[in-house]
Amino acid sequence: MSPGALRIEPLRLEHLPALGAVLRQPAVYEHLGGEVPPADEFELGLQRALAGPPPGRDEHWLNYLVSDASGQMLGRLEATVHDGLAEVAFLFGPGHWGHGHAQQGLLWLQAEVSRRCGVHDFWATTVPANQRCQRLLLRCGYAAVTGALPRLLTHDDGDLVFRRRAPGG
Repeated sequence: MSPGALRIEPLRLEHLPALGAVLRQPAVYEHLGGEVPPADEFELGLQRALAGPPPGRDEHWLNYLVSDASGQMLGRLEATVHDGLAEVAFLFGPGHWGHGHAQQGLLWLQAEVSRRCGVHDFWATTVPANQRCQRLLLRCGYAAVTGALPRLLTHDDGDLVFRRRAPGG
């Protein structure tokens, strides 16, 4: 199963309405609190992400739109770089699951973060019920982590934590 060529570009404000139509689906939010946000809240959250971290926070926020070769929006990728590590996340519309797009996108994101930020230590969190996410992380070279953790901004009590050390790190 070949995922085909993806177009990955920095997420911009003008993408948000159309991206909302792709991502504001009950299946996407099943493991993100269960409630699909109204369009205005969805867009406001991403507007804040695009604005970057508040002044004084030593973080770098990277947000990308993922489309297929025809330009159809598939989802988004994000990384928060801080303390010498990157926390990564991905969201794709349910119609695009199972085609390899998230795996291809996550591998691209790791290479891009390494290139841009010099970071080779990648972390991701997910709820235990999100088996699909866990399988994807394992396919991308992540391993489950237990015990002591670094400061992770996306970690909630009960989350599973995964780590990947990329070459060069």
